[in-house]
Amino acid sequence: MAGPSRKTWGFELSVVILGLLALTQQSMQQSSKHPMHELIQRIHNQGPFFGLVLGSDADERALLANNAFKNIGEIIELAGRKFNAGTINGSSVIYVKAGDGPSINAAITAQLLVIFFAPKGIIHIGRAGTVNDSLSIGDVVVPKEVGFLGNWKWLRGKRGQLVFGEYNTPAPGGNLLGSISFQPTTLYATGKNKTTIFWLPLTSDWLEAASQLENLELEQCISKDKCLPKAPVILNGLRASSSDIYIQNKAYREFIYKQFKASTVDTQSAAEILVALSSDVPIIVFTGISNTAGGSSSHTSFSDLASVNAVKAAVAFIAAVGNSNSSLEVADN
Repeated sequence: MAGPSRKTWGFELSVVILGLLALTQQSMQQSSKHPMHELIQRIHNQGPFFGLVLGSDADERALLANNAFKNIGEIIELAGRKFNAGTINGSSVIYVKAGDGPSINAAITAQLLVIFFAPKGIIHIGRAGTVNDSLSIGDVVVPKEVGFLGNWKWLRGKRGQLVFGEYNTPAPGGNLLGSISFQPTTLYATGKNKTTIFWLPLTSDWLEAASQLENLELEQCISKDKCLPKAPVILNGLRASSSDIYIQNKAYREFIYKQFKASTVDTQSAAEILVALSSDVPIIVFTGISNTAGGSSSHTSFSDLASVNAVKAAVAFIAAVGNSNSSLEVADN
């Protein structure tokens, strides 16, 4: 197996995004009378908007079922993504699904949102697995920082953080896979020198606002007679991890929690945060716990509560920060 390229994930991501945007912008700029040009301008006049990036179809279903989103009838399709304009609690909002597959799809979606709609901030709503046994399905995590664990450097021997031989059975020993070292991401931002960064920070002011949502009552039941044994909660200030790997492995989940002190694993958030940091756009993440990433299999039938509760927390957040006169007291929606 060949070792990884020396190009960082951040550089490769930037090249792909810039290529896509160049093609999209070229077609958009062919004529100022193009119907899409007029539609985007009309939507701009109704902004500024919060940009909601939804992780999956389940998140979209939860948003629409919540009834807080009021569609204004404007939908724009760009690069296969549908951007839906509307309002939530009186604040203008554009929501779009990140798309399935690798995290680069989420990054492209976030970049299109930034370029064409100039949102006053990005709110990611998604699902994740927990590697922290104190978290339960249905809980919502608002992380303070997210590490991208998909940028590896393969090493010979036992020099890396993850040594494969330590997981041999029935006893640890040597292994031809050697070890891997988890690499930082290169961050490119306008007017700034490129930097390397491992833990991608979320916007501090928004995190402070979200910390006041802790008493928000989340959904505990999926039917009248089927409820979780305890009410889900919102947890702030934890670390999260993100990569292109959908993790369902007990040994690896334990490694992530022990090595990085991260509580959740997902496949989208780091990519979107990197775009926001590069573009100097505020961002916050509301992640519903939908599975245990290879841990306990109990309560898996409640996984849809991950989307329902992440949406509920995000809607309450928008209600709070969208009103400049708000004291950030949150009413149950």
